Amino acid sequence: MTLIITLIICLIVSFLFTFLAKKLNSSSVVGLIVGGIILGSPFVKSIILEPNTGFILMLGDFGFFTLMFLAGMEISWCLLYEERKEAAAVAFFAAIIPFLLGVSVSLALGFSTFTSLAIGISMAITAEATKARVLLELNKLNTRVGSLMMGAGIIDDILGLLLFALVSYLFIGNIATKEFANTIIAISAFFFGILVHGLIGREKPLITYIEKLLLLFLVPFFFIGMGIHFNFQSLALDPWLLIVIVIVAIAGKIAGSLSAKPFTGLSWKQLYLVGWGMNSRGAVELAIAYLSLQAGLVNAHVYSSLVMMALTTTIIFPFIFRSMVKKDPQIMGGFTKCKQELKKKY
Repeated sequence: MTLIITLIICLIVSFLFTFLAKKLNSSSVVGLIVGGIILGSPFVKSIILEPNTGFILMLGDFGFFTLMFLAGMEISWCLLYEERKEAAAVAFFAAIIPFLLGVSVSLALGFSTFTSLAIGISMAITAEATKARVLLELNKLNTRVGSLMMGAGIIDDILGLLLFALVSYLFIGNIATKEFANTIIAISAFFFGILVHGLIGREKPLITYIEKLLLLFLVPFFFIGMGIHFNFQSLALDPWLLIVIVIVAIAGKIAGSLSAKPFTGLSWKQLYLVGWGMNSRGAVELAIAYLSLQAGLVNAHVYSSLVMMALTTTIIFPFIFRSMVKKDPQIMGGFTKCKQELKKKY
């Protein structure tokens, strides 16, 4: 199949799955993950992507760096500042507990120290865009609990990326490698996105237009590249690792959020809701998994399990969140001062 036709089909499929995910009240990331896995599957790959797989993977790397930049653009300092003390407490416990659980369980399963660290870091990450979309949909983004969820998630992502850079360096042992260079470029793109958002903002028409173009025409190739590396067979032959990772990841975030009770003024019920909010994973967690695979920190089986963990937790969060808010509309607390900025941003 010619390159142009391959690219067009890839973009159409990605768009359709993104559209379908939104229609099902799920995150666009879910649609991109599913679309990428399908396009990257051996059978579909042989029909649509061959002989252009190498070029698709190259585009995937550019899409990956773009995704990290856009993830950085999601960072709102207003949200972080608004609930900074409680957000810091929740972020610490909601990161350290799933991280330690992930590392401990992985070591118990026989994985190496570095692989266990990569798994633990993946469990510590959360997703900003997914939470923001659901919170905004219910007009709860600018509430006390909504701001705390977002602020804590920001801290978790930043700490997770910095920790991964350290682990990657210690594992590779040489900064002059493509794998470590990709890690540094990805993290730099993330912080550059934060800088652009802080200095320029996202409300300007040109910035919004560029962001949409990148999301439509470049980012999907990261998910397709992710799908190419995805290993269906290993998950089918040994699904237990996936089950363990999902359970530990979900339990770790909830336990971590609840552990912050002495340091916040939130109720147990509110912190339980925050725990589910922190469970939503997306771009940054997928980035950690992708970089881990590139660096040799994890094998295809672990990588595929981490991708499915991100998919599972991202799908579950909106349904649980909507259910809890519907039962108790006051659970989110009062409104913050970030309302005007958030309307512009999202």
